[in-house]
Amino acid sequence: MAPARHPEQKKGNRLAVWTSRLERISAWTSCLLLLVNVGDILLGIFCRYVLKSSIIWTEEAARFSLVWMVMMGALGAAVKGDHMVIDFVVPRFPAALRRIVEWGRFLLAAGILSLMIWLGWVNAVQMWHMNTMALNIPKTIPLLSIPVGLALLLGGTVLMHLQTIERRG
Repeated sequence: MAPARHPEQKKGNRLAVWTSRLERISAWTSCLLLLVNVGDILLGIFCRYVLKSSIIWTEEAARFSLVWMVMMGALGAAVKGDHMVIDFVVPRFPAALRRIVEWGRFLLAAGILSLMIWLGWVNAVQMWHMNTMALNIPKTIPLLSIPVGLALLLGGTVLMHLQTIERRG
């Protein structure tokens, strides 16, 4: 029989599971978009140099898939600790000051991400009536990469911060 778990441990496990799920969604989406990007570039090269005729939309599709790939992959980088950070001062602080700095960092990140999600959403929605040059799709579609990617990053940031609090508590 498995040992009974403390309710707080179950909650911590749930946070880790949800963080892992979001990170996996981020990674797989980025991988799929990388495949689309590479396939699109190879199609453009094949058509230009083998068929001697280029397809007008390949460059635009490559650019849009690259932007979506980067934005969707941002959470994966955050979870793995691959975002740039200067981390030699704060660990030397006393525990109480370190917690204050970590809360400040979290609140600043959450505030900036929330603002960028809102502004990105407003900008994307305002561009619905305008179409892209080659693909002739609403400009909203490529512009939505910002609020969608940053919303995913915000969700992961909140989950990681809750895990940090729970580990201490």
